[in-house]
Amino acid sequence: MKQILSLFRWLVILLLIIAVAFFIYVSVKINQPYRTNENRQVFSVPAGTTTKEVARSLEDEGLISSAFFFELHVYLKKIGEKIQAGNYEFSPSMSIGEIAARLTAGDVVDNSVRVTILEGWRIEDIAAALETAGLQSEREFRMFTSPSVPGRGHDFSGEFSFLVDKPQDMGLEGYLFPDTYLLADGSTSEDIARKFLQNFDRKLTSDLRARISEQKKTIYEVVTMASIIEREVGRNLKKGTKLSVEDARKLEEERKLVASVFYNRLEIGMALESDATVAYITGSNSDRATIEETKINSPYNTYRYKGLPPGPISNPSLASIEAAIHPADSEYLFFLTSADGTAYFGRTLEEHIQNRERYLE
Repeated sequence: MKQILSLFRWLVILLLIIAVAFFIYVSVKINQPYRTNENRQVFSVPAGTTTKEVARSLEDEGLISSAFFFELHVYLKKIGEKIQAGNYEFSPSMSIGEIAARLTAGDVVDNSVRVTILEGWRIEDIAAALETAGLQSEREFRMFTSPSVPGRGHDFSGEFSFLVDKPQDMGLEGYLFPDTYLLADGSTSEDIARKFLQNFDRKLTSDLRARISEQKKTIYEVVTMASIIEREVGRNLKKGTKLSVEDARKLEEERKLVASVFYNRLEIGMALESDATVAYITGSNSDRATIEETKINSPYNTYRYKGLPPGPISNPSLASIEAAIHPADSEYLFFLTSADGTAYFGRTLEEHIQNRERYLE
């Protein structure tokens, strides 16, 4: 009997030790900042958002280490119903407790700016939009996100694994994810670029990354291909035309077919001959390259140089990235885009010539 009591006593002591250790661990998780990073970012809580959704968004945006501990803190404090909708300004250097306190106090900010980055925009387009919004000078953002210069210090590869295979001397073209953003007034180029990259990180799911790996491609190669697809397909969308469900479905199919054309050409060693890559060299938004432009001596000129260009030529949508990962199964080697933005495909040069005569001339 004494042995049983002694064993029970030690079991109670062990459970108490575990409970105290867990309490200390939880306390540290709640009161200790996620990481030393003073970069501010706007965090939006729409009306009707649940505690679970807030917790997940905080974790996804890199503001807290764990959604679980945020939910646990809110549950223990019984403050879930006190979280208020609005725009907040947080940084990863704040603890879960501090963030929860601001959310329940309704400590919102009104100096945030909404900026929309369109699919297929280049860095120069994004920089111009940021300057128009009064957030950042066009020159500063272009310098920050363009190919690296020693001492500039904007290598995010240690923070985002999807950038590891990007050549170090290349900029962030291709990774500044198109979307509508809420940015804090006074944000630096680094703050803004990080916000775009965080969104890219969320959108490129583990399933998509696994598929890229299975195909023995790199993320950089896929993003480069997607950036070409984005500029070649859906020109109606670029002009802001509202698409019907049927048009959106056709656009999705066209992206995959265009991807198949480019991959088929790569497979047989045929030049991509993409007008979009030539437009990237000239800086124009023209749909078609002139004969003289196709002779420009640049590694981005896919009329003169076979294979993919050195890097992305735009910042593609998720749909174009998915098309680059899941192209259609076709034998097409040619395509053209008519004046209304519709793509027409051909297996042979003869079919392509017929399409030109029918839809372009």
